[in-house]
Amino acid sequence: MLRRLGWAVALVGLVACTAGAGTPTAKPVETPRPPTTSTSEAPQPSADPSDDAPSTPTIALAHGAWVRAIDAAIAGRDVSVAVGTGRRIVYSYRASTPRVLASNEKLLTSMAALDLLGPAFRFRTRVATHGVAVEDGALDGDVWLIGGGDPSLTTARLGTLADKLRSLGVRRITGRVLADAASLDRGWWAPGWLRGISRDYVARPTALRLAGSSARSPEAEAASAFRAALLAAGITLDGTAGVGAAPARSTALASTLSAPLETLLVHQNHESDNLYAELTTKVLGATVGHVGSTAAGARVIGTWAAGRGVDANVRDGSGLSDLDRTSALGVLTLLLAAQRASWFPAFERSLPTGGTGTLAGRLIGVPVRAKTGTLFVRPASALSGYVTTQSGRTIAFSVLTHDLPEATAEAIEDAVVRALAEASVAARWVLATGALRCNDVRVVHDAARPAPHRRGSA
Repeated sequence: MLRRLGWAVALVGLVACTAGAGTPTAKPVETPRPPTTSTSEAPQPSADPSDDAPSTPTIALAHGAWVRAIDAAIAGRDVSVAVGTGRRIVYSYRASTPRVLASNEKLLTSMAALDLLGPAFRFRTRVATHGVAVEDGALDGDVWLIGGGDPSLTTARLGTLADKLRSLGVRRITGRVLADAASLDRGWWAPGWLRGISRDYVARPTALRLAGSSARSPEAEAASAFRAALLAAGITLDGTAGVGAAPARSTALASTLSAPLETLLVHQNHESDNLYAELTTKVLGATVGHVGSTAAGARVIGTWAAGRGVDANVRDGSGLSDLDRTSALGVLTLLLAAQRASWFPAFERSLPTGGTGTLAGRLIGVPVRAKTGTLFVRPASALSGYVTTQSGRTIAFSVLTHDLPEATAEAIEDAVVRALAEASVAARWVLATGALRCNDVRVVHDAARPAPHRRGSA
């Protein structure tokens, strides 16, 4: 058996048994939310003041057939694997080594967004004017289409906005139709992105763009599309479409909201959509860090992870950066903490099941929900999430690899998940040699040692 973390011998409890010692429960641990910006209509969920501070999982290493199966799958390779349940780490192999996350970075982005923005958060796109009233059906002056970072904005919803203006009595607009994307910056870069390559995998994450657009100026395209929608709604337009910031004291006329964040994350994580993740990151920067940039959003995500005892080097929200680094223990710590959060059902639903999304062709029929991650130029592969064992217990896991052929990496990841899914942990308790056991688990902890994982060290 491969060498794993060796902690002995003070008994503190038992994990992974299906009766008599269920998964510990706790109230959700929430970070206080900042005030909502104009990008959202949803009120922010509040923290429960009675919550305890986040705690670092303790080491409680397991023994059994599934452990040997994981050892065999790793076969001595430079791979990181961490497995846990409740507040305990039950398997750890090179798990404290920081690794490239690839699209597993989207797990951190999703959790931070659900916690800080809330599952009901919606991206808002507004139409505004410079405070001029509609007289005899005419709106004198320009109108602005103001973006809020919605990655799912469609021409159909622009048509709805146009219909709303007509319902307000607008029959003519004497000025121009201008696109305002000032709520977020137009940055299309992050440290660790590869020049000439990374941009091929994500469109420009600007505050105003149509879903699926590949236009060089997505803002101008959106303005032109909205002008066409106004014409189709029977509104006469004297001016052209263009790009420009709305006045500070503009008056909102109508708005359209995206689907809730929890719904958008299903698409983001099933399809590993980089644009969704990067726009969510910028909105986190604007909402929490007061700067709508990738760098500001990445700092918010990193700070959020640090508040849960995890040292995460975050440079973007999608995982395109090969400088996004966290250990398997760090990812596992966050996955375990997520299970105690009020937003966990939304997070869990966002992860692909076996055979779906980016897991198409993999782990079909296995009761798993997990996020894949792959970088090709500098090879890295990851799979992290949750799997249900034969005994009905949900186990969190993280497998991070690098410099392995894609097929080899995926075979290791899938073997780990299958070993966990096929584990059958019965609730037989025996008192032997001074330690309680259930058939596949022996829980030991050295109370004299420091916590095994705190801010990236183990």
